[in-house]
Amino acid sequence: MPLSPGQGLPRVALIGVTGYGSIYLQLIREALRRREISLTAAVIINQDQVPDIVAELRAAGTAIYPDAAEFFGREAGRVDLCLVPTGIQWHARLTISALRAGMNVLVEKPLAGSVADADAVRAAERAAKRWVAVGFQDIYSLETRWLKTQLLAGVIGELRAVSMIGLWPRSRAYFDRTTWAGRAASDDAAVLDSPLNNAFAHFVNLALFFAGDSHAESATATVESAELFRAHRIEMFDTAVVRARNHAGVRFWFGVSHAIESTRQPEILLEGSTGRIEWWHEQRCAVHHADGRRQVFPLPSTEDVRVLMFEAMLARLRDPQAPVCTTAIAEKHTRLIEEVQRAGVIHEFPEARIEWTADGESGSEIPVVRGLAEAFDQSFREKTRLADVFNPAESALLSP
Repeated sequence: MPLSPGQGLPRVALIGVTGYGSIYLQLIREALRRREISLTAAVIINQDQVPDIVAELRAAGTAIYPDAAEFFGREAGRVDLCLVPTGIQWHARLTISALRAGMNVLVEKPLAGSVADADAVRAAERAAKRWVAVGFQDIYSLETRWLKTQLLAGVIGELRAVSMIGLWPRSRAYFDRTTWAGRAASDDAAVLDSPLNNAFAHFVNLALFFAGDSHAESATATVESAELFRAHRIEMFDTAVVRARNHAGVRFWFGVSHAIESTRQPEILLEGSTGRIEWWHEQRCAVHHADGRRQVFPLPSTEDVRVLMFEAMLARLRDPQAPVCTTAIAEKHTRLIEEVQRAGVIHEFPEARIEWTADGESGSEIPVVRGLAEAFDQSFREKTRLADVFNPAESALLSP
């Protein structure tokens, strides 16, 4: 239900102000300074740890609640937009509760930890006649929307292949930061935490979106092979190469790892029948045309697209047709993640192949699998399985 001109400022609520919630809180502060919203309520379960934030929000007239249940009970019908930047296991439950309380929702990515939970959110969305947007922030950039329009118009001909690679070192501290990090489930809900569903989820989702059949669709990708590995002592995997295909025969290749020495920022390669597009996270995008022309334009920073995402929420409150990352788009990512989990067996990297190196930022250690970076480079170029290029003599040592 859109806001009418006489309703005043949109009434916003925030569930969680620490962890990733601190990023949403900063977006709210900026919107408050611009007098674009009012912050009606906030759920802060650890108030004793953030007294300054509690005092700041109370001084601004925000009601503070110690738990979500009390918040939903007292604020039902009084909030236009509820922000849910919580752990993955809470995304579906809190979003459904917000919808039932008459609130529209911006939930952080991914939409949910399982297809069943994603389907439950979409059913609640229809029943409540409210909307849910998902915090896949890159979907909200003007460059993404323009590029999708160009792809649909055939700028590189018929889309044939989509590849995405991202390599970000992560220390032991990364997986110690929450109770659900690296877990398959937590708090009686699916999480499936992995590089594909967390750190690089934005770019997996973006690759699927670029391959969708319309402006409002993402592609459904069916997994053909899923190579899953771990160097960290976690339940899930920290390294993966996934190959998939959609109904139109578009081939997908996804390669990600946290067990690596050097950072390789996410890249997406879109290959068509008459050209290709190269997309580099926070850097630039290059469109290569059949006639040899090359268009290059800069891409916005992560901070900039988060601002655009928040602005899109306010636009959606005014206009039901304003574009957001819908549950229809985001659930295609969740389906891929769940299918990867079913299709792949997680293998341990041999201890003899791992070098633990000091991480000055966290004070912890990063596992570096020798030869992995070079193997990823070749696998990305050739769109092969990792095992096809990853030192066959030693890869045979991998055990489930």
